[in-house]
Amino acid sequence: MRLSDMTRGEVPGFALVRADAADLLHGAVRHESELEGWIRPWRFSADQMRAMGSCQAWHPGLYRQMGRATAGVCLEFTTDSSEVAVEVRLDGEPVGTREVLKYVDAREAGRQAAAPEAFARQAGAAAPARMHDGLSCEVDGRPLGVRAPAPGDDQVTFTLDDPSAAPAEGIMQLPGMGDTHHVRVWLPCLRGCTLRSVVGNGSFIDPVEKRRNLLVLGDSIAQGFVVDDPALAWPTLLAAELGLDVVNQGVGGQVFQPGTLYGLAPAIDPAAVIVALGANYRYEPCRERLVTRDVRSFLEQVARLWEGVPTWVATPLWHDEDAWPSHRMSCFEVVPRLIREQASRFDGMRVVDGAGLLDHDAALMADGFEHPGPAGSRQVARRLGFVMEQASTPQDELRERALSLLAKAPRRTFPLAECLRRGVGSVICARPGCVALREPGGMQMLWATDRELAKDVACALMGDAVTLCLEPSLADDLAGWLGLPVKDPVHLAIYRKKARPRVDAAHPVRPLGPQDLSAVRQRMTHPEYQTDAQTLALLGEGNMLGAFAGDELVGFIGEQTEGSMGMLEVFEDFRRHGWALALESAKICQVLDRGQTPWCEVWPDNKASVRLQHKLGLTVLPATEACFLAKSRGSAPEDAR
Repeated sequence: MRLSDMTRGEVPGFALVRADAADLLHGAVRHESELEGWIRPWRFSADQMRAMGSCQAWHPGLYRQMGRATAGVCLEFTTDSSEVAVEVRLDGEPVGTREVLKYVDAREAGRQAAAPEAFARQAGAAAPARMHDGLSCEVDGRPLGVRAPAPGDDQVTFTLDDPSAAPAEGIMQLPGMGDTHHVRVWLPCLRGCTLRSVVGNGSFIDPVEKRRNLLVLGDSIAQGFVVDDPALAWPTLLAAELGLDVVNQGVGGQVFQPGTLYGLAPAIDPAAVIVALGANYRYEPCRERLVTRDVRSFLEQVARLWEGVPTWVATPLWHDEDAWPSHRMSCFEVVPRLIREQASRFDGMRVVDGAGLLDHDAALMADGFEHPGPAGSRQVARRLGFVMEQASTPQDELRERALSLLAKAPRRTFPLAECLRRGVGSVICARPGCVALREPGGMQMLWATDRELAKDVACALMGDAVTLCLEPSLADDLAGWLGLPVKDPVHLAIYRKKARPRVDAAHPVRPLGPQDLSAVRQRMTHPEYQTDAQTLALLGEGNMLGAFAGDELVGFIGEQTEGSMGMLEVFEDFRRHGWALALESAKICQVLDRGQTPWCEVWPDNKASVRLQHKLGLTVLPATEACFLAKSRGSAPEDAR
């Protein structure tokens, strides 16, 4: 006996449980009552709707239609029902939405026509027209897919019991006798709807307590064009990962429009704010001066309304300019810079490079050029989650987590672990499968066993600075992701002995000071590896040692900003007389006195340095285990020759 029969009164005598939809709403800013108990959920305040439809908006008619869509709004409840029915009436598609979907469908039809055999093998028959929107149900974390009311109907029914856990094929649990389910029903993201109630065949439907909000201020990409499932829009996915209720204020065609936040603040409680606007400037003529004004005014309002709330401002995602060129009178090419400049004016605002949130791959786009499909939307949500985690988690916590992950990692990860133990640098990522760090000089280190996680971290959190890759199998991929074409293998040499090396009194070595800056900089073989300020800091801390023949400086040794021994220089007239051995021996003793483990990086072609490390008792790892990635040769750190 189906719930649909019971709700229509075809089987009298059965008691059903019913809950008002208004009591189950999450992500709605408000709702309006209509006739016969129906309600309309809104994700915008009444003041916001008036502002979006005002003469100051770029496309007021379009925004009024898009504003009615219920993107990010869901019904959330627990129930012991095995089936529930949602009473719902869908609005028609906005005209602007319909045009986008027609383009996507035509593109899909063209692809099928171009390769009919491949699509026939995938589908087994002619594929039906895609359903781009509807109600999407998730039960105990298990997605049931997207459904819409049948023509002339005003309800959608979902079977909640997991078929794999049923007692036998085709047998359902008795109503009210099954497990308690946690249910989310996501409302359409591309159109609006009205609701009345949720009906179940169990004994209760209880609302779930509302959470704090993830407020997303965006355009059609945030709204959910064209992910085909409202549960798969990136704001919805990200909010679920963060344990928040999303308030999705993505509007197709929207730009930075000052004045569109009035009336919102009293209705929500944001734990975080994401601003993801700017892409639509590329479609129309626009002037840099006016766009700058609007970006500044909009962000000022965000900062004022949610002072103290962490706010991330993303520059536009990658798009395929060749597939759909920007308007020749558009100032879009400067928009990312304008956003960065204006966001940097406000405390608590962090800029996210949108180009790193999505791979530069048209296959990830539902329309082939701009709107991410389901896979692209998941990628954006994941990478934004990494960015937010890295920025909001205390470094002490990330450092402890990273050290735990490296406890049983291969020996080649020593540089990462030693930086963490010394408190050097900042942790970029500390997740199972990937640990990454940025040291004070800007150099990056990464070790990973999870390729996809490493790719997300590299694209979203790492830049094109020199990178020490500690996972050989990822070196080529990491070089491509970061745009670092030069790959130089390097030996890692580690002093693991307990005994200190012998100090030769015939080769005196003592700390240098700030007064020696000029002498040191003039004699460095590669002064470009370190700035004057970094060298001066080393000298001030006593971490640069000099060798002296009488009163004459004959060589020196220092440290890289990541803590490795380096910059070993013996002046030409004094080479092959034991000064290099004396300098590095003294440096090893100095590092040991600090309670740290001495180590260094050595280029494979520097045979003399490799021999020196062996002579001093360092463990020298094969150069196949680590490599530097750089834009050009000569930009990697100096080795301990």
